[in-house]
Amino acid sequence: AGCNRLIINSDNLEVIETMQDGGQSAGAAAAIFDDCYHYACDFIMNKFEHCNREANKVAHELARLARFFSTSDWFEEPISEIVTFLTNDVLVIAN
Repeated sequence: AGCNRLIINSDNLEVIETMQDGGQSAGAAAAIFDDCYHYACDFIMNKFEHCNREANKVAHELARLARFFSTSDWFEEPISEIVTFLTNDVLVIAN
């Protein structure tokens, strides 16, 4: 996609702290953390930041929807279920 800088936001503090510590985990998701960390290292710059759920509504809604729908791709237009959340994000930034 031509991107070389990566900032990952999550409202899960444990995930952010694990990724900030190099993806090292002894839990059941250790391999996933390790893979994610090493993929992030492919970028010139990467940063893992904790944010409140209110600041992450689009991601929260996408995660909720993933529980009920099969996998789908979106390239040009966002799925209709998140348009309101995206619009609200833009309005907050604009104001």
